[in-house]
Amino acid sequence: MHGGSYGARMQPRLVVVGFGNVGQAIVRGAIQSGIAAPSEIGVIDIDPLRHAEAQALGLRAVQADAVAEAEFLVLAVKPQHFAQAVATLGSVAASGPLVVSVMAGVRGDAIRAALGGVARVVRAMPNTPAAVRRGITAVASDAKVPAADLERAEQLFASVGRTVRVPEPLFDAVTAVSGSGPAFVFRFLEAWTQAAEELGLPSETAAVLARETLIGSAALLDETREAPEVLRAKVTSKGGTTAAGITRFEDPAPRAGGLDALVSEALRAARDRGAELGR
Repeated sequence: MHGGSYGARMQPRLVVVGFGNVGQAIVRGAIQSGIAAPSEIGVIDIDPLRHAEAQALGLRAVQADAVAEAEFLVLAVKPQHFAQAVATLGSVAASGPLVVSVMAGVRGDAIRAALGGVARVVRAMPNTPAAVRRGITAVASDAKVPAADLERAEQLFASVGRTVRVPEPLFDAVTAVSGSGPAFVFRFLEAWTQAAEELGLPSETAAVLARETLIGSAALLDETREAPEVLRAKVTSKGGTTAAGITRFEDPAPRAGGLDALVSEALRAARDRGAELGR
């Protein structure tokens, strides 16, 4: 991204390198929670379209020299672009800002080494619900990062949802569970909707029923704070339609068609059991 830099009195508190979906979510959360005003946030990105998106939020494009005096430097580029980002930053991030990385797979010690060996680095793994401030972010650091810095990073991500501390060796597991997790939920919803259509429901009706059931169930889980197995049991009567569908989910036998076939079988089993009970 090209643009003017901040003057001495307009040095950004927060600089985000990479203004994609995650970078934008972090910025919006920081603004809405009062962590930083738009005028206190700088963006570095090579894509001119991101420049316009930043300007729409009242942010400024900055050059690498703005990083040295910032409080936070958020690395929100894709892992394969990390080397290019570091080359752009040079050594200005070596000992100034707290470096917060949301890159999957790039270890904290590798980031520190690339930035000169002395940077304070916190790794974070948010997920896409951060865009609506309902994300869950795991954070990790090592002994070289003071506890106060880790707490500051947690405060930043608390602006887009909840946070948990996880040892860095478990970050690949975090990526699988919560980072990739929303895609798994959406993939299941796709199969659910398709299976509903196969039962004869119009496509629009099938989509609304499946979507709102998912959203309502998540809200119930959130508001009641009951364990999922407890909430499941409340819906599952012995010998009923729900039990018939769940039996299909728990069937260990392999099947062709993968998830789509499994979800379709479960819905058909529940439908057929309902028909049996109505006779």
